[in-house]
Amino acid sequence: MKKRNIPFGYQYQNGVITAHPQEVTVLNRIFSEYQNGMSLLDIADRLNAENVEYQPGVTGWNKSRIMRLIEDVRYTGKGDFPAIIDEDTHQAMIEIKAHKNTQHSTDRNHEIFHIDVPVICPTCGGEMVRRHDSRFRRCQQRWVCSNAGCRTVIHKADSDLLDNITVLLNRAIVNPGLVLIPVIDESMSVQTLKAENEIARTLDTLDYDKNTLRKKMLECASLKYAGIDSAPYIAHRLKATLADAEPLSAFSLPLFKRAVQCIHLDKNGTVAITLINNQAIRKDDEYATDSNHSEESGTQNSCQNQHS
Repeated sequence: MKKRNIPFGYQYQNGVITAHPQEVTVLNRIFSEYQNGMSLLDIADRLNAENVEYQPGVTGWNKSRIMRLIEDVRYTGKGDFPAIIDEDTHQAMIEIKAHKNTQHSTDRNHEIFHIDVPVICPTCGGEMVRRHDSRFRRCQQRWVCSNAGCRTVIHKADSDLLDNITVLLNRAIVNPGLVLIPVIDESMSVQTLKAENEIARTLDTLDYDKNTLRKKMLECASLKYAGIDSAPYIAHRLKATLADAEPLSAFSLPLFKRAVQCIHLDKNGTVAITLINNQAIRKDDEYATDSNHSEESGTQNSCQNQHS
């Protein structure tokens, strides 16, 4: 591919370097989108999708090319090049780049990056995603609803979120009796009863096909297995896990993964958790409750609602 012999945005006219109007329009678009928070990759993808040429007959936009344009001081009028942007605009983009580069020092082994349960939006019940921006001095972390029709934003520092979760887990650790065990429903389904009756009638006959009987018995066993309610087992396992745990002095990722199904954020930043038995634990609740276990509970199971 032929290389440009003059920076993008400029052209030679009668041996003099002048601004290229069409390319200047593209440059101003790139600078504007970058300052508005668009990533280098997104800018490049859009230019390629629209077949915007970098030079005649060639697109080939990528992150490195966009960054070189943003860093190029000649666009401020240095050397023999006419100014396309002012120095303040150029400096603002350099500062944005510097802030974004601080993300490379982020410790990806930190517990916050291993919380893989849903964080529930208080407005629409959708799932929220974590965002970090070092330009914010007071709180650099925020959670944004992924629902395009909602986009609720809650500022919550990572340390505060983990501390709040730890307090809630400690409530359950010091009193594992809060975990409610549901009553087992031992009634059989209509299909299971029908299968058992068919087996009984078959056995009452003098001459029956053993293979047919074996098939019916396997089908009946399968129906019984499918009808087993796992909720009591899950609740017992959770209760044992909490009973064996020592009170936490700091956030415990292993215990969190064994005990928590999802996290709820209120608009004021208050945190609640739903345990793996669908039971909600909130800071101000006297008892942890679940609408499936207690008639007094006003808790809604948002974790299940969002996936239903």
